[in-house]
Amino acid sequence: MHSRRTFLQQSLLVISAASTASFSLTALAKAAEGAAIPQASRILVGFGAGGGIDQLARVLADNIAPQLGKGHYVVVDNKPGANGQIAAQTLLNAAPDGSTYLIAPLITPVLSQIVYKKPGYDPARDFAPVSLLAHFQFGLAVPAKHPARNIQEYVAWLKAHPQQANFGSPAVGSLPHFFGLLLGEAAQVNIVHVPYKGGPAMMTDLISGQLASAIQTTSELAPLHREGKVRILGTFGTARTKELPEIPTFTEAGYPKAVGSGWYSLWARKGTSPQAIAAVNQAVNSALSNPSLQTKWSELSLQPDPRTPAALEQLRVAEVAKWRPVITASGFAIE
Repeated sequence: MHSRRTFLQQSLLVISAASTASFSLTALAKAAEGAAIPQASRILVGFGAGGGIDQLARVLADNIAPQLGKGHYVVVDNKPGANGQIAAQTLLNAAPDGSTYLIAPLITPVLSQIVYKKPGYDPARDFAPVSLLAHFQFGLAVPAKHPARNIQEYVAWLKAHPQQANFGSPAVGSLPHFFGLLLGEAAQVNIVHVPYKGGPAMMTDLISGQLASAIQTTSELAPLHREGKVRILGTFGTARTKELPEIPTFTEAGYPKAVGSGWYSLWARKGTSPQAIAAVNQAVNSALSNPSLQTKWSELSLQPDPRTPAALEQLRVAEVAKWRPVITASGFAIE
């Protein structure tokens, strides 16, 4: 009798365990189905292969794929052109099925709505925030032979030489262009914008002294600064950069309105399921916080800043409010 009772008890335990396992598998299946993440995902990049944003996309793609499911893979799809607008339009035309995402610089979710008369999309209406990714910094540099040795001397020089007061940017409508406007407003001085078609030509003119100053990412300026070919006078961030700890910020120099940074963010098509966005957000934030990847982020001169989708949207709204009056006052617009 005891043997039979033991057998029945063991049988019930087996049945209970099987039922629990079945319930757990069903729950996992429903969770996976709810996340609505296809077997493959693509990350759109609005710039050519090899650049900083492209490298960021590829590192993320390799690191989030295993987190999104067994056998899941993520491809990087470069759609260069129109300062990222082609990639944004590609996302706009994509199905909201959780398979397509866009890594975008600040111009796509923020500046496009201010500078383009007909941007073709509205981030608030058409895109769903996934995660802020990372910040990168900009600096102002002068030729090595320029008389200004610091920001205060540079501003004084601008006021004393209005005919020579100019700054270069890699492109019209670029973030360096608008940082120049911000600096001019903060210092209450008119600085003529000289747009270039890319950074290399601008840096050639800066080194030779044909250009009085230039605004560019610190990652591009730092090597030339260390070689003594140009002199970085200040950076626009809220704090000094790790790569250039000796260079003060404009805020430190007494121009607190000349502050800001570039940033990259990840977006999905509006209508993508919250479960899919949450899953990708978690995977991306895990990669950004991964200790083994911190050296890579430093190499790319990026400061990881993982946030929730809601926090990214709050940042977007705040940045639009910051940049709109500056750009509108300048009268700059793109058809």
